[in-house]
Amino acid sequence: MQTNNSNQVPRGIKAVYAHGGTPDINAVINGLSTAFASFKGDNQAKLSKIEADLSEFQAAIDEHSIKLAAAQMFGGGAVNLSPDGTVQARLEQQPIHAARGLRSAQISAHYMRRAQAAGEDTRLDIGDFMRGIAGLQCSDSVRASLAEGQDKTGGFAVPNSVMPRILDAMVDQSALLGAGAGILPIDTGAKSVTVAAIDVLPKPAWRLEAGGVAETDPTFRGVIATPRSLACIVRISRELLADADDVSRAIIQAISQAFALEFDRVGLVGSGTAPEPLGLYGMANVKKIQQAGEKLTYADVLAAYQAQLEASAPAPTAAIMAPRSLVGLAGLVDTLGQPLNAPSLLDGVRRLSTNGVPTNLGDRADKSLAFIGDFSTVQFALREALTIGRLNEAYAKTGEIGFLCHARVDVIANYPQAITVIEGVAS
Repeated sequence: MQTNNSNQVPRGIKAVYAHGGTPDINAVINGLSTAFASFKGDNQAKLSKIEADLSEFQAAIDEHSIKLAAAQMFGGGAVNLSPDGTVQARLEQQPIHAARGLRSAQISAHYMRRAQAAGEDTRLDIGDFMRGIAGLQCSDSVRASLAEGQDKTGGFAVPNSVMPRILDAMVDQSALLGAGAGILPIDTGAKSVTVAAIDVLPKPAWRLEAGGVAETDPTFRGVIATPRSLACIVRISRELLADADDVSRAIIQAISQAFALEFDRVGLVGSGTAPEPLGLYGMANVKKIQQAGEKLTYADVLAAYQAQLEASAPAPTAAIMAPRSLVGLAGLVDTLGQPLNAPSLLDGVRRLSTNGVPTNLGDRADKSLAFIGDFSTVQFALREALTIGRLNEAYAKTGEIGFLCHARVDVIANYPQAITVIEGVAS
């Protein structure tokens, strides 16, 4: 049992007193500063290494995703990335007659590699970009992108990270792009580009020893693509642009749908009269046949198929026509009124429609066209990235902001014999 004892001495440290002069204090402070600087340097190096490792890891994930998407596109197997980020399919799966250009997964690969090389923020969206152009509140990344400067038309180039979203949406809505036509970016300063197109196939001939070699017509011809200006105006209220959560989706849908329709129209039936490019219908060596009966049938599509094979061209992979023609073809019935199945030879021919095909041709202005072929031989030469500029004061009275969307495009057919047009298509 404890008892109180007044003689006990309390234990423990009750107080500490330090005595020192100014030199001692300075030495302590200097020591602490040196130690802190050393600690900061060591940990900063570790943090920098962690950030570098994360960046490398993210790049590996991006490349794996690109290859995975490309493998799905090309049916599996090995896929390589070229230095510019273009996805290259396996040689045995890439048709030799396919024109060079970006398709499907290649679009994202190309522009995302460019975005990474330029140090762009890959999280940018079109809505934030247009808010920046309009002078509304936007992210630091958009301000950095706009600081790159305007082009001579007063527009700002759409960031590389945003371009795939627009072009992918265009592929979904364009019959020509969906059928396999490629997008050929022209990044040089030249106003035009020349590509080699097949004109006439060479004809081999047997020869005797020391005999002469039979001459043939020139095999190739140069096609000069001169991208022409294509523009549209997008109007949106200031409040909607500033406040709407899904404004980016709506903007991409509007721009991509408008451009996709015009890509189809000019790619198929462009007049070639400046400033409009020449479409497939007006190009030399694109074969034309007439519809045989009163309305379009599978027999007409088979006739176009045969015409292409007889021209030593690749077999058709798609048929593009007006919506009324596509529905009419699908609505064919036999003598018992049962739906008529397409011949098995056409199983590999996709049937697509677009409002870019006219339906007011012929003497009575009621005829149309149908395009059958391998459209991977077609390219859209894209001179520069899409640019967007603000139309100052144009719609100020209605509280709206106008944006001028501009691109420069031309149409190229590397192998015109791979396309056949059915004329006189009735409804």
